Amino acid sequence: MTPPPLLLAGLLAASPLLPAVEQVGNNASDPALQEQSEPIVKRLDTMVISATRTEQELRNIGSSMTVITAQDIANRQLYTVAELLRTVPGVDVVQNGGMGRTTSVFIRGAASAQALVLLDGIEINDPSSPSSGFDFADLTVDDIERIEILRGPQSPLYGSDAIGGVINIITRKGKGKPRISLLGEGGSYDSYKVGGSVNGATDLFNYNLSVNRLRTRGFSAADADLEGNTEKDGYRNTTVNTTLGVAPLENFDLQWNLRYSDADKDLDNCGGPFCDNDFRKNNTQELYTGLNGNLSLFEGIWDQRLAVTYSDSNRENVDESPGAFVPYSKFEGNKLKVNWQHDIHFVDFNTLTLGFSDEEEWMSTDSISRKSQNTAGYYLQDQLNLWDRSYTTAGVRYDDNNRFGGKTTWRVTQLFAIDEIGTRIKGSYGTGFKTPSLFQLFAPADPFFGPIGNPDLKPETSRGWDVGFTQTLWDERVLFGASYFSNHFEDLIGFTTGYNNIDSASSKGVESYIEINPLPGLTLRGNYTYTESEDDTTGLAQLRLPKNKGSVNINYNFLEHANINLNVLVVGDRADLDFSSFPFRRVTVPGYTVVNLAGSYEVNQYLKTFVRIDNLFDKQYQEVFGFGTSGVSAFGGIRLSYQ
Repeated sequence: MTPPPLLLAGLLAASPLLPAVEQVGNNASDPALQEQSEPIVKRLDTMVISATRTEQELRNIGSSMTVITAQDIANRQLYTVAELLRTVPGVDVVQNGGMGRTTSVFIRGAASAQALVLLDGIEINDPSSPSSGFDFADLTVDDIERIEILRGPQSPLYGSDAIGGVINIITRKGKGKPRISLLGEGGSYDSYKVGGSVNGATDLFNYNLSVNRLRTRGFSAADADLEGNTEKDGYRNTTVNTTLGVAPLENFDLQWNLRYSDADKDLDNCGGPFCDNDFRKNNTQELYTGLNGNLSLFEGIWDQRLAVTYSDSNRENVDESPGAFVPYSKFEGNKLKVNWQHDIHFVDFNTLTLGFSDEEEWMSTDSISRKSQNTAGYYLQDQLNLWDRSYTTAGVRYDDNNRFGGKTTWRVTQLFAIDEIGTRIKGSYGTGFKTPSLFQLFAPADPFFGPIGNPDLKPETSRGWDVGFTQTLWDERVLFGASYFSNHFEDLIGFTTGYNNIDSASSKGVESYIEINPLPGLTLRGNYTYTESEDDTTGLAQLRLPKNKGSVNINYNFLEHANINLNVLVVGDRADLDFSSFPFRRVTVPGYTVVNLAGSYEVNQYLKTFVRIDNLFDKQYQEVFGFGTSGVSAFGGIRLSYQ
């Protein structure tokens, strides 16, 4: 029996047994040092930019949004962004094995390639991947200030790829006196991580530079509990992050960001018995860079932002097994984008935003000569704040693609604030689209399958809405809320005899959360998401999306210098395919509960120690059918800092 979504949301939101992960918090300039639990009132004042492309307080956003802060990252001691996203309401993460393996993120039932991923405003979705999605496998948490997760169609502001939502990752800027930091840690699976950073700022400049190296021998990507899978699949990752800023005038500044990663990984050839081998390797190199200029004129009435961004993704796969079907393959994707945005504030209660973007993307493989497509976008948005009671945002966008023509999308959000009782009621409705990937358009014919690429493909489209509330109690020591959402996706691109627009799908459900600060230093959070997703053609649930998912997080900062964090993740059953058999058969992957524990202690102003235990009770489970996951594992290390 399907639970009534709104009733379920209300019961869960009101229950103190389910503290939540609508994680909002003050920005921390140094995640190694900032771990104090902050009152909810301060975290609700956090300024975010993803929802409107302008700075707004989180409490006044009509869209459904979650923020993960540097403080949250430091408390949990995790390595990758994907691990953080697992506990966000409405977001599901699956990984084909251990660290470095293909990692997909789904927002509210949308396909993983239907989420736009930004890093300091740089679009990092890979144009050379089959569906132009982003693989989170190699994105580490190094130097991340906060992550903003925006749910629902966002094409009116962001164009293609934002059909299901936006994940915006913002890295740290240098602040204050020069600080040097060194990191060393190690643990299970012969893992280690070393790194260093230097950052600081003057009245004119800010700077941040870090280099981190992560290595693990890992475990078999093909589940070791299946017969014959014993060979370990290692992973190596080197990441460099640089931020440089200059503010020569009070009303003008420039910021340059660069992030480069080089990752090597061992692969297995399937997710069934006897699937592991020592022949398949992958090297992935990713370069993301952008230059942003901000100019304010007429005493802040007219703000301009000009951004030029570039991404370069390179993947090489090698299969040295005897008689390998594809012994070598190479993929390269590039994207160059210019965005010029104007924010006009004629009156304090209204902001008018106008913008233009031009995007060129290319891809090539060892079998596809260089192909490209161009999209020009024009967007308009108006934000209206009436008496600090009503917050309205409405926007429209027109995109012109040189291959399929024009597309118009629109979105509106509304929030009503009743501050006397701490209540906020909000909702949104919007549309989205996603252009066919260059691979889907131009992939060469296969000797067995025939034609694959299809230059006549149409864009995928979506429409979605949500309505919900937030409530604070006890002098804002308690925050809870819930949202009901509904999405419909049309002209979905699938593979039959080549790529075609063959499908439609829908999803609906409830996201609920609660956060409690009962004592100084103690924060209790939890969330529960119920999702019904359906392939409209088959009537079956979409693959790898659980109906039920929840999380509990308890963080306690005590003795002024000690911190402990307990996280419990509960994921329900999900449908998947068994690719080790032919024809592929539909299977059910059982649900699981995983408990993770982390702790840290600041010995003095220069030295901090930390430890983490993943999968505390050694739960045996799978996220993708046939692929392995970590057993109980422990890690520990130190950080040295000098300022």
